[in-house]
Order: sequence, then C-alpha cells, then structure tokens
Amino acid sequence: MTVPRRTTTTLAVATLGLGLNLRASILIGPQLHERFVAGPGLHVLLIGLPLLVAALVRVPVGVLTDRYGARVMMPAVSLVSALSVAGLGLAGSLPAVVVAGAAAGVAGAAFVVGGALAARVLPYGRRGLGLGFFGLGVVVAVAISAVSWRFDPTGRHAAFVLAGALAGFAGLAAAVLRDPVPARPRGSLVRQCGAMVRLASSTSLSLLYLLALGGIVSIAAYLPVFLTVAAGLGWFRALAASGVVVVLAAAARLAGGWWTDRRPTARLVMICYGAAAGLYTVGAMLPPVWWLLVPVVAGIAVCDGVASGALLALIGKAARPRDAGAVMGVTGSVGALGALVPPALVAGAIGLTHSYAAAWLLLAALLLVAAVYVGTHGLSVGLGLAVRSEPEPGPTSMTIAVVGEPETRLGAAAVVAELADLAANDELVIVYGAGEGEQPGTMAAGLRYRLPRHRVVAVPVRRPELGRDALLLGDYVDAGALAIAVTPAADMRSVAADLSIYLQADRVLVLSFTPAEGAEFGPI
Repeated sequence: MTVPRRTTTTLAVATLGLGLNLRASILIGPQLHERFVAGPGLHVLLIGLPLLVAALVRVPVGVLTDRYGARVMMPAVSLVSALSVAGLGLAGSLPAVVVAGAAAGVAGAAFVVGGALAARVLPYGRRGLGLGFFGLGVVVAVAISAVSWRFDPTGRHAAFVLAGALAGFAGLAAAVLRDPVPARPRGSLVRQCGAMVRLASSTSLSLLYLLALGGIVSIAAYLPVFLTVAAGLGWFRALAASGVVVVLAAAARLAGGWWTDRRPTARLVMICYGAAAGLYTVGAMLPPVWWLLVPVVAGIAVCDGVASGALLALIGKAARPRDAGAVMGVTGSVGALGALVPPALVAGAIGLTHSYAAAWLLLAALLLVAAVYVGTHGLSVGLGLAVRSEPEPGPTSMTIAVVGEPETRLGAAAVVAELADLAANDELVIVYGAGEGEQPGTMAAGLRYRLPRHRVVAVPVRRPELGRDALLLGDYVDAGALAIAVTPAADMRSVAADLSIYLQADRVLVLSFTPAEGAEFGPI
C-alpha cells in the first residue's frame, strides 16, 4: 500500500509540531533546577502542573479540532505555546515561572490535533504505524533539549528561540496542513466535552491506556529527579539517561502501532504489562545504583511504549474520522492524568514504608492486575475507544448483514463500527456465522456500547426451523431491536438469502475485513 506524498508531508509537519510543542511543555524543568534551585519535592510538584493543564485542555481542543480542523487548531495551539514559553523567558521570579510553565501545558494539546489529523489522512492498514511515527515527535523534543542544554542550561534564552520557532511553525502549519474531513458545528462545546468524559470513564480501555502512556510520560518527567535523589547521579547525566530512555520508548510505540496494523493486539498488550510488572519486581530488589536501575527503567519504558502504541492504534482505528479529534482528546487527557499516577503512588508508598522497594512492588502489582485483565477479556480490548453512532438523515431500509466469526476476531473495532453506523440508520438483522458453541459476545457487547438506545439480541437459527425463527427476528426488528441471527458458518450465506425473502429485505450485504482496508460492505 503506497501512502500519497501529501499524506507523508502532512504527517511529517504534524510530527515536527508535536516535537516543538512537547519541548515547550517541559521547559519549566531546567528553569526550576538551574535558575531557582528548587528542591526535589517542590520540583516534582511543580513539573506536574503542565501535565495537569494538558489533561484539562486536551478534551476541548479535540472537540474544537472536529469543528474547525487541524489547519486552524494546530497553529492556535502553537501560538499559545509560543506565548507561554516567551513568558518563561521573561519571568524573573519563581511564581512567574510556575504560572508560565503551567500555561505551557497547553502545548501538550498538539498531540490531540496531530493525532486526529493522522487518524484521518492515513488508510486503515497504515494507521497504527502512522500514529507511531507521529509519536516520534518526542524524539524531536529530546534532540532540541540536548542542543539547547549545551548552549543555554538555564533554558531562559532557549525559551525565546523556541517561541520564535513555534510562531514560525504556526505559519507553516496553516499553509501546509489540510484536513480531509469537512469541519462542521455540532452543538454545545461543554455538552460534547462532558459526553466524551463520560464515555472515557465507562470503558476499561481508558485505564489500560492511562497505565501505558502515563508510565512513559511519568518516566520522562520524573526520572531525572529519581536518578538524582535515589541513585546520586549528577543532574546532567540524569537528563542524558532519561533522554535515551524516552527515545527507546518512542521507538517502541512505533513498533506497537506497526504490530497492531497486522495482528490482533490483546495478547501483545498482556505480555507488555506482564513483562513490565516483572521488571518492577526486579527493580525492587536492586540496590540504588544508577547503572543497574537505568536498564530496568528502560525495559519498563519499552514495554509501556509497545503497549501504548498498540492501544493508540486501536483507538485511532476505531474512531470515526469526523470524531477523531474528540476521541484523541479524551485519550490524550487520560494519558496526561496517567503521568501523575505513578509518582503519587510512589510518594505514598515511600511515605508509609520509607522504602523504594515497596513503591516498585506496588507498581508491579498494578501492572500485573492489568495483564490479567487483558488476558481474561481478550478481544473486548480490541473494540477500541469509539464514540457512539449517530443516525444520518435519510430513508430507512431493511438490511441483512452477513458477518463471519473470523472478521470479528481479527477486526473487532472496525466491524463493530461499520455495523453500528448501519444500524443507526437502517432496520438491521445481522447473520453471524459462528463455529460450534460460539456466540457473538464481543460483537454484541460492542454494538450495545455504540448503540445505547438499541436492544441487541442474539437468536440461534437453524435451517429446518428458519420460518419460525424469521418470525421471531421480525418481531424483534418491529420492536426496534438489533437482532443477531447466529448460525453455523457454512450456512450463513444461504440463511441470509432465505431470511431476505421472509423479512422482505431491501438488500443483503456481506461484511469483510482485511488488515489493509479495514471493514467494508459488499453485495453478497
């Protein structure tokens, strides 16, 4: 599959913008350490403020991206970021630096705008890899940090240079970026943000992503302080080690997205969480020596990177293009909040036990629980975080859709999304071809989640009693339910043909899934 040159250019510009903005969001760290010599406790507390701001603004920025497009929102975010880092350069007191540094958390919203744009411009089969490539903006931020540290350790003059670069990038983004989905007003901003927050709080995928991406961001933000305080490493060497770890995590996210484009993801995520739990356990037993701890933390970051890349790919694949901004907004907000969780747990465990080992074991237990959850729920994780289907204006028709069990196993998110959009408009009966004893549990759960106003029922169907079963299915359809006719895989096409006669269907469609193209309807 060849990606058009314009798509590649768009992705490269978005990645550059993410790097510049991420650098802006972490610029408060050098200011605190070099200009005001903030103690470890105050440093840890204050560098969490930009993350908190990022968590608050990412949902509304995502919703606004759906309304006005990335061509408007990426320059807007970059200009706000430029003003905040210029304020950092001008600030002459610690309170002023804290306020300007917290405002720089708005720069983290570039992840939302660029992620939504990547999900829209990339084909289904390249979406995971493309989102992973977009995540390499972290590497851009690390490279800028390394260069600026050499010439300006305090970060004061670097702030003015970065502000100018962000302003220039805003002009570049406005000239180059094109959003393939037309922007349109969609009701109250506050109401839609509230709906997205409720949606995120009702799915376990949010917690899984919080653990994965939150682990990476917390390592990037707090590892230098940990290595300095716990392992006695110098500040510059701690920053260098943290930069290497962050680059490894970004590469791992790329690998996780690439894998998700090709294979089911639940097992990969389970392995990553289990391996990270094991590494945390190893870390609890090690002495506080930096050359022992850094490889362990790097391994944890790689595991979190692969898991977060895989989960972000699932989320990007499940989101409808017109809602990609809102979905990425709530995803990014969860990730930013997740970065505050590990430090809080570690601080609490150390305060109670006065032991770093207890803190490491607590994080190991948390990730082990996540691994067990993913292992027991399997494909339900693959449904992704997706907004609910909304009916489009148009005539209603009676449709029979044929779906085989392999399609739901390989592409649960895409299959559910297509069926839900169809059910939001048509009277729909799904003929599900299953093996012996199999039920459409994952697909039915996904449809219930996407269509909260629909009743979803599964009816076993056999050829000898097809007439009676057709009457029952018709009654369900008349009552406004979404009916799933479960039949042996070998009979699903013939059963669909006969049901079309009994139910006087307007059309019969077959739903197929391929890793390259996603889920598509075709005539039977």
